[in-house]
Amino acid sequence: MCGLLMEKRLMSLKIKNTITKTFIIFVWISIQATHTMMSKNVITIDEVKQTGLCVLEITTIDGEEPKGVVVESKWQPGTYNITYDNKVPCQLILSKNHHILYDSGPYQKDTSGATIRINGNTSAFYSDPLNMPYKLKLEDAADLLCRGNDEKYADKHWRLLKDATSLNTIVGLKVSQLIGLEWTAAYTPCNVIINGDYRGCYLLIETVKRNNKCRISCNKETGCIIERDPYWWKENKYFSSAWYSDDSMYRWTWKFPDEDNLSEDTELYISQFIEYMEQSIGNGKYDEYIDIESWVKWLLAHDILGTRDSGGANMYFKKEDNTNNSVLEMPCIWDFDSNYDVSPGKFSKLHTSTHAYFSSLFKSDNKAFAKKYVELWNDIKDELVKKLTQYFNDYAMSEESTALDLSRTLNNRRWNTTYGNVENDIRILFDWLNKHIEPLNNNIQLIQKTYSHINTINNYDEYENIYFNIKGMRVRTPRMGSIVILTDNKEHKTYKVLLNR
Repeated sequence: MCGLLMEKRLMSLKIKNTITKTFIIFVWISIQATHTMMSKNVITIDEVKQTGLCVLEITTIDGEEPKGVVVESKWQPGTYNITYDNKVPCQLILSKNHHILYDSGPYQKDTSGATIRINGNTSAFYSDPLNMPYKLKLEDAADLLCRGNDEKYADKHWRLLKDATSLNTIVGLKVSQLIGLEWTAAYTPCNVIINGDYRGCYLLIETVKRNNKCRISCNKETGCIIERDPYWWKENKYFSSAWYSDDSMYRWTWKFPDEDNLSEDTELYISQFIEYMEQSIGNGKYDEYIDIESWVKWLLAHDILGTRDSGGANMYFKKEDNTNNSVLEMPCIWDFDSNYDVSPGKFSKLHTSTHAYFSSLFKSDNKAFAKKYVELWNDIKDELVKKLTQYFNDYAMSEESTALDLSRTLNNRRWNTTYGNVENDIRILFDWLNKHIEPLNNNIQLIQKTYSHINTINNYDEYENIYFNIKGMRVRTPRMGSIVILTDNKEHKTYKVLLNR
């Protein structure tokens, strides 16, 4: 990492329990090395507080640092990720323009203070040990965004994302809000100081969590929130489903209830419901199992943003309760690192990837999903760009934008980086919208035309065509009696085919 004087050493250790696991552990060489690193590119607290952005000062007990442990997946050898090594007790003080907005008080379990730990996954894996993404847990619930209504917004769980050095996340969350997903995470940009050392520019943001007052709503006793998780192998509890049975890339993990409060009945019920849902995508009865509107909104948001990452993108699902009165919903979008990263006019990788369900929903002979997708786009397309343009033109002129530019300058000095200013980020956004929206609209209008030709037919001449199974995966030699998707490239038509050979 640029600008580091602190030596960082990776050490492989073999630890034997029932299974041998290989951990690669970050080792900070010495306290002296840390002091040497901290004296390089020092940013004073006065400089930080003069930017006009919120400042979050975190003071840990005895100056202890949150540390990370990098672990290799036993299911995917050669795949590494990071998890937290410790939860560090601390005190939080949030201020702006030298006025204290929130003070957690000194750490006292279940009473005051907080804990801080590294938030794992890819962003942490490639981060400097002193410039990590973090999770914060308050001992006493509060609204760290200070919106003036603690009764509504108070929560114990918060995150610090390294996402204030671009507008990707801010843009993504604005699109989420305009499309009307159930929940859009609230945030504020802030500068973070840990134990007197400036650590950079962050977004202080709500976490994906059940909170019926202000986050994701579901029944406390019988509801659940789950994630299709590429990092499932770091969790203690997870389950598989038929859709992902052929590979080990994805499993399902739990956001609510958490692992400690998860009952066997809930595990069984949800795993079975997921199996039925996946079968319904194949047989066309998916509207009995999924909330079409929220799924459409989720996908359309990523198509507008041009998301490239189909592998690590966070896909959260919720079921309100364990009755037939509720279906599987997609309440929120998260993870905007790969915005604007497909060719303009193209769909996001999530739209076409066989690792997700969407390509199969479009290919289904039940056209409810495809029709809803086109209808929603036609309803919002004219106003969407206008509202995005107005919002970010106003944002460019805001006090927060000015404060964020000053804070990015400090961040660049601290870490020897070259992040641009807000004006440049907005120029990139507008350039993307100008190049992307019109051809995207053309491709969306083709969806109903393309899929309106789907019929059930008998086909004997399969050697002349290209076949895909109902998951959209290429089939070299379809078996007699199997249902496949046939694509006629000459006629630009797609058929659902029952093979008789």
